[in-house]
Amino acid sequence: MAEQAAAARRGEQTPLSGALVWVLRLFALLAAIAGVLLFVLSEQTDRSFSWTIDPPLTAAFLGASYWAACVLIGFAARDRTLESARPAWPPVLTIATLLLVATLIHIDRFHKDSVFGWFWIVVYATIPPLLALLLWRAFRMRRPPSAGARRVTIGPVLRSVILVQALVMLGIGATLFIAPADTASAWPWKLTPLTARAVGAFVFGFGVAAVDAARQNDAIRFRGAALAYVALGVLELVAVARYSGELDGTLPSILYVAFLCSVLVVALAGWRSASRAASAS
Repeated sequence: MAEQAAAARRGEQTPLSGALVWVLRLFALLAAIAGVLLFVLSEQTDRSFSWTIDPPLTAAFLGASYWAACVLIGFAARDRTLESARPAWPPVLTIATLLLVATLIHIDRFHKDSVFGWFWIVVYATIPPLLALLLWRAFRMRRPPSAGARRVTIGPVLRSVILVQALVMLGIGATLFIAPADTASAWPWKLTPLTARAVGAFVFGFGVAAVDAARQNDAIRFRGAALAYVALGVLELVAVARYSGELDGTLPSILYVAFLCSVLVVALAGWRSASRAASAS
């Protein structure tokens, strides 16, 4: 019965095209590499990244975000169906587009005498239009959902908390991106206009992912998103512990750490719920 249910569920889904699977794998690889350059080599961005990032905590934050995105994209490529990969589309496209805009605004800050600087510029000039084109083609061929398709919901309490976290991330991400000079001073550590927009792009993108998870309300489909959320919470807390001296110690620092802890708790609860739902299906 379990195998029949799983087969029925697969039957309603649209296979990913080979091009889309290839692009997802490439994106996951690039995110993994960026994570190494930023999270591991946080203090060497003047030599080994596309632009100089100071303080190192900002680089570690971005590196953790890339690694979390790598988990999300990796799950999307592994499942090989358009619907199962759905959790990756909105945040990846949002983050890539916002980072492209930030790159164009602050193009003078990039190391154009280095392969790292030009690689970033070329990648982010390519990713948003390429992904948008492939998704447009994929959704044109999407199969209609099966009338008997089974869905396991997230649960009202967990869903409500995810929505609250989403609103917080959307608000903070938008203000950092739109008005970095005015709002960066409220961040727990020093940000430049470029790093404020880069941080804002990821925070807003994760907010989009959280909204989508709450709106879709499908525990099984969002297993990858839950695991990416776990990675985000753990890695960002590790970054804070590693560079705790860079926090200003004021209320924003306390709220930031508390929010990261709440992200980790919600992520673990979501992963547990998704795993149970997957086992029962």
